[in-house]
Amino acid sequence: MAIMAALELDLRALSLEARRGHPAVKDAAEHVILKLRSLSSPNEIAHNDDIVRIFLMACDVRSVKLSVIGLSCLQKLISHDAVAQSALAEILFTLKNHAEITDESIQLKTLQTILIIFQSHLQPENEENMSKALGICLRLLEYSKSSDSVRNTAAATFRQAVALIFENVVRVESLSVGKERSGNYIQTIFASDDVSHNMSPNSHLSLRDTIHSQKSLSKVGKLGLRLLEDLTALAAGGSAMWLRVHSLPRIFSLDILEFILSNYAVLFHSLVVLRDQICSLLMTSLRINAEFEGEAGEPSFRRLVLRSVAHVIRLYSSVLVTECEVFLNMLLKATCLDLPLWHRILVLEILRGFCMDARTLRVLFQNFDMYIFFFHFCNIPATFYNFF
Repeated sequence: MAIMAALELDLRALSLEARRGHPAVKDAAEHVILKLRSLSSPNEIAHNDDIVRIFLMACDVRSVKLSVIGLSCLQKLISHDAVAQSALAEILFTLKNHAEITDESIQLKTLQTILIIFQSHLQPENEENMSKALGICLRLLEYSKSSDSVRNTAAATFRQAVALIFENVVRVESLSVGKERSGNYIQTIFASDDVSHNMSPNSHLSLRDTIHSQKSLSKVGKLGLRLLEDLTALAAGGSAMWLRVHSLPRIFSLDILEFILSNYAVLFHSLVVLRDQICSLLMTSLRINAEFEGEAGEPSFRRLVLRSVAHVIRLYSSVLVTECEVFLNMLLKATCLDLPLWHRILVLEILRGFCMDARTLRVLFQNFDMYIFFFHFCNIPATFYNFF
């Protein structure tokens, strides 16, 4: 098989590179070459610990050349499902150490390996491994000595990892997100010039979808919930206890939070985190009676807040009636206040999106206008409104 031939070539290169200063690595590589010839499939490689161990040994030397070879080979093994799940913890430990090496090529290789792990059967399914894998991306993102290339790659890797995590939650929970989600990942993250681009019709979250408690979630579902809670804390300017991150740019955290809200409404079985944390964050960020300061006053941050509020109203108004009423009042009030022109335009674009979505209009009418309309139609005195 091609993977066998490629691994043998890599092992020969590893042996050649290690022959001077690292004889133990050289001898181990030559031993594995002989053992590799007796194997015929990735499944057999996965059951042979020596294959993975030689590449981890090469990485542990902390030589740039040996580490590049070792990480490249680990990527090949993981991509071909030739690594056992039991080796994940040791691989993540090695990657964590490599993230601390200041060499840019090593840091980029580390991030590439993290992404391949999330794309493979090795995607972490316990809290410890998941927090380690995501933490590597975030540490490289916030590390002051990281180059712009490393920071951008770390941010992109984290975004893609989050998307893969929630796709896995959908699969494990046997849920259907539907074909009419609010745009794909790339559109949600980068189409920043069109505030109403996600206003296409979508399935509203019904009350029946929310009766399941958090306890009914699978282990993978609870991981997604923990991640959501930490992202909310970071977007609010706090620290992430589970991810062990003290701070991140609020725009970055809110950007990912907005993506989750718009694409995975079906995952919110329990609305505790949505009502108590996310809605609280959005209400605080949407305040218009105070001066905007720092990051919260930047147009990009305000745009993300408004888009997130729009998603809550459009997707969750059936179960968050009170919160959505508050959001709608705040949006309508913003159109009459002396706010920057760009802010008022963003609000009007959001309201325009609601008006163009028949389903959203119907839900808003049912929640906020139907009873009043019924009372007027039946000539019921206004004094009886509160009774109903």
